[in-house]
Amino acid sequence: MTLYYYIAADHELPTGSFGMKKTTMKLIDALKLGPPQKDVTPIHSIVDLSHLYEEETDVYETEEDAAGLYVSGPLQSQHTAAYFQHPFVYQIDPDGGSFCISKQSRKHSPTAYLTGRKCLTQLFSYIHNNLGTGGFVELYAAWAHGMDRFSEPPDRSLDFTLDLNTFELGDEFEWKERQYIMVKK
Repeated sequence: MTLYYYIAADHELPTGSFGMKKTTMKLIDALKLGPPQKDVTPIHSIVDLSHLYEEETDVYETEEDAAGLYVSGPLQSQHTAAYFQHPFVYQIDPDGGSFCISKQSRKHSPTAYLTGRKCLTQLFSYIHNNLGTGGFVELYAAWAHGMDRFSEPPDRSLDFTLDLNTFELGDEFEWKERQYIMVKK
């Protein structure tokens, strides 16, 4: 089982990766980055990678730089009308992080907190940039059981509305399983 996250809108949304801070360079140059590690044999000393040296690769300075948002879709084969008011439903992924932050994670796992915060910041920035004034999008999280992504109804006790005009991301945010969130602007 996998927990999937969705966004639904009344219009098509841009897809792809958002918020990642990367540098693209040739593999030969990327292998030269960073200090050599003591008692570690570099992989290119074990395996011949020379045929890949001219290939482009993405390089991130920090884990936070590698975190962001990935949007794919819209979904074509899933029956979503019982879950969303809007017809354009996309899968969204917290790429390199999560959609959950807490004071506890900030204390015990600072990198996980920073990457989660970045994923959430990118999510709300993406919504802000793609939502007109007076409009709304819908967010929903659900476990997939095989090919069926929408097998359980929303837990209506978890529903809430978030107003982007007044919302500020604090130290705590959790997007829960079977939670429906309406985001207005």
